[in-house]
Amino acid sequence: MKYLQTKHEQNSAKITTLIVVIVVLLCFVVGQDYQDLPEEYGVAINFGDASAVSDNTPPNTSAKVQESELEESEEEIVEEEIVEEVVEEENLEEEIEEAALEAKKEEEEAEKQLQEELAEKEDAEEAAAKAAEAEKAEKAAEAEKLLAQEEEEALRVKNEKIAKEAKEVKDAKEKLEKETKAKADKIEAEKKAAETKASADKAAKEAKAKADVAAKVKSRKAAADKAAKAKSAAEAKAKAAKAAAAKVASDKAAAAAAAKKKSEGNKSVSFKLVENSPIYPGCESGNNNARKKCMNDKINQFIAKNFNTILISDLGLSGKQEIFIRFTINQSGNITGIRVKGPHAQLEEEAKRVTKLLPKMKPGIQQGRPVSVSFNLPISVNGN
Repeated sequence: MKYLQTKHEQNSAKITTLIVVIVVLLCFVVGQDYQDLPEEYGVAINFGDASAVSDNTPPNTSAKVQESELEESEEEIVEEEIVEEVVEEENLEEEIEEAALEAKKEEEEAEKQLQEELAEKEDAEEAAAKAAEAEKAEKAAEAEKLLAQEEEEALRVKNEKIAKEAKEVKDAKEKLEKETKAKADKIEAEKKAAETKASADKAAKEAKAKADVAAKVKSRKAAADKAAKAKSAAEAKAKAAKAAAAKVASDKAAAAAAAKKKSEGNKSVSFKLVENSPIYPGCESGNNNARKKCMNDKINQFIAKNFNTILISDLGLSGKQEIFIRFTINQSGNITGIRVKGPHAQLEEEAKRVTKLLPKMKPGIQQGRPVSVSFNLPISVNGN
């Protein structure tokens, strides 16, 4: 425990010490005067031994007188001393009372000073509390301001990040569109080159066949002329020439039948009426109806996946857009003759582009031979 820390406690300790010292002094100074008095007052004075005087010496009367006077003077001195002691005692009591009053006064002043100090301390504590609250409010305001700045900075960074990501997405999309277009153009060019090569090969084959037929006709004509010239020479040769002519006739009939068959093969058959529909990759199992349904679903999924739906909103269109696509799967399984009808020319071009990306299929079969099959595909697309 801690003692004598406040001024009031220090003043109280000083007053207590002063009172104790005064009481101790009183005990030393006044204590002997308050002892029990003897039964008789006076002082015994021995003026000599009477036996020492000669018996022959006559008694001295003046000595007796002097002795009585001395006794009276001693009694007066004693009385004066007693009066002085009483006065000193009264003065000491007055001093003690004055010291007590002064100590009480000092104690009251110390208590008053202590109250003033406590009031000052309370005022100081209240002022410090107010200052602390003001500082706390100021720090809170600064913290709120800093937090608002941080939120604003975070929002700005977030917006910049979103704008950057949107730009990157847009750039990636444009790049993808360019790559897709370049790929589609390349595939189209390769397809055209293949078709051109096939046409050239076909024309070369037809020219060679015509040359062969012409050569055969020429040789047969020469043989006929030779047979006519040799008709008269031998009947056997005439029969041979007649047989050769019959063979030429049968060859012509076969050629005509082949040409008719070829012309019929170039005609397209409806997807609904073909005996065995074209087979989309992955739809080989099941009967003809199952293959047709699988092919229809696969083509719809392929176009929905590869169609650029953002183009709809870019063109200012909204809602569902109906597009009708018609194309032919030729005898080789390739997509040809694409025709599209839609609400906007760019949507028609996009539909053509996606249709050209369809994979090669197994051709349809009609009466045991490959045929071209026409396919109608209505699609509905929604803009993003």
